[in-house]
Amino acid sequence: MQQPTDPGAPLARLTSLVAPPAAGGDTFDWAGLSERYPRGFPDAYKEFMRVYGPGLFDDFLLVAPPVHTVYPDDPSADVEGVTGDAELTAEEEGYDAPELLIGWGSTVEADLLCWRADSPDPNRWTTVIWRRHRANPQCWSHFGHGMVELLCRFAGRDIDEHWRTFDLRYSGARFFHDRDLKRYRQARIDPWGSEAPPTL
Repeated sequence: MQQPTDPGAPLARLTSLVAPPAAGGDTFDWAGLSERYPRGFPDAYKEFMRVYGPGLFDDFLLVAPPVHTVYPDDPSADVEGVTGDAELTAEEEGYDAPELLIGWGSTVEADLLCWRADSPDPNRWTTVIWRRHRANPQCWSHFGHGMVELLCRFAGRDIDEHWRTFDLRYSGARFFHDRDLKRYRQARIDPWGSEAPPTL
């Protein structure tokens, strides 16, 4: 399915559902990353990184950056690391085209979220989800839209075909940048409590 030509459209919906970090996201030298990532990235992902940055939705769904500044020594914490996990898993679990997977996220249940890079135009990539606790071939599911559209569905609690709605101690949806989560952990503060977490 063809992706929207305006990368800001799905992101505008997402920001209406879950607030971005007050300090904003991250700035990357996308041109400088072209050697490391020759297939490039969807424009909506670039916009997501600018507005949100890498982090965690609702203590469940993690979005990886192309290069990690918060955890630079963790090789699994960026797109390259998630992609390596996805390719290995795809080979072991019989996915039809492991070489097309580019990992952009994961869940606390060790599910993997990937683009299926089957077009030279990254804006046309759709999403593949691998769920660890399902048997092959049901462990693989295809979402006919891009990453940000999936996040909109997740934040809107309209994702039952992939994950059942889980219990939260607050209404709505929350996102925290990795830098903020690290600071909350160091301060021994649970940002997922029923009240809005204090400003650090």
